[in-house]
Amino acid sequence: MLTTSNDLHEMPDELLEGERVFLRFLEEEDSEELLYLVDSSREDLNSWLPWVESFVSIADAYNAISAYRMQRDMANGGAFGIQRIEDGALLGEVILQWIDWNNRSASFGYFLGSEFWGEGFATEAMKLAIDYARKLGIHRVEISAAVENERSCKLAKRLGFEEEGVAKDAELLHGKWRNIARFAQIMPN
Repeated sequence: MLTTSNDLHEMPDELLEGERVFLRFLEEEDSEELLYLVDSSREDLNSWLPWVESFVSIADAYNAISAYRMQRDMANGGAFGIQRIEDGALLGEVILQWIDWNNRSASFGYFLGSEFWGEGFATEAMKLAIDYARKLGIHRVEISAAVENERSCKLAKRLGFEEEGVAKDAELLHGKWRNIARFAQIMPN
């Protein structure tokens, strides 16, 4: 078990390995591969994620990774790359964010390149990330997803998250307000 980070406020940099994927914190040298992944799934990702539209260059990828690196350095979160064990291919990201050490809570964001949807990679990656958060001493984790994003909502439920409610008109995406489902899981000690 990792040392409880509530006391140390650090994010251990370790490889999280599952059966088919592993997670590792993204570094700036991953910028090109991350941009390629987003480009290859741009139309599908743009339907759900507000940042995709402005994520168009190596500089954008580099800056995003750098920002999450800074969050990690401040023990406030970080961006894990989801990589296939078989060939090391970058399949997506899991973002651990908004860590509140006083209340031992955090939230997750995630995406997969659309060619990898429906194969169980997101489920496996999220289980690894949830276990990492548990080892940090996090007590409560949250996931938010557009109500219409059935895949993401089903993933949250499959992972044991309970829907706590819907935030109405909580996200403006492409000029349209979206209702956002809020899910949470209390971690066993």
